[in-house]
Amino acid sequence: MDNAVDRHVFYISDGTAITAEVLGHAVMSQFPVSINSITLPFVENESRARAVKDQIDAIYQQTGVRPLVFYSIVIPEIRNIILQSEGFCQDIVQALVARCRAN
Repeated sequence: MDNAVDRHVFYISDGTAITAEVLGHAVMSQFPVSINSITLPFVENESRARAVKDQIDAIYQQTGVRPLVFYSIVIPEIRNIILQSEGFCQDIVQALVARCRAN
């Protein structure tokens, strides 16, 4: 495999980001691409969330490829800022929580 970075992947959380990172790595291991991983824990305020959004958007502008964003963010205002980014955003926890609540 070539050493070039095929995808930038963000692991973002308003906590430690360990869950986002572990599950994101599990997903990415299914694909034959090299990745540049960026882990951003403790995104707990709007200022930090906007800086993260800007970082995601800058990578998209530089590469023309939407970064993948695996996130676990409970705070709605923070989550909404990240969702406005140019990244392909995937919430790794909420779908599971919703299914558990339904049962």
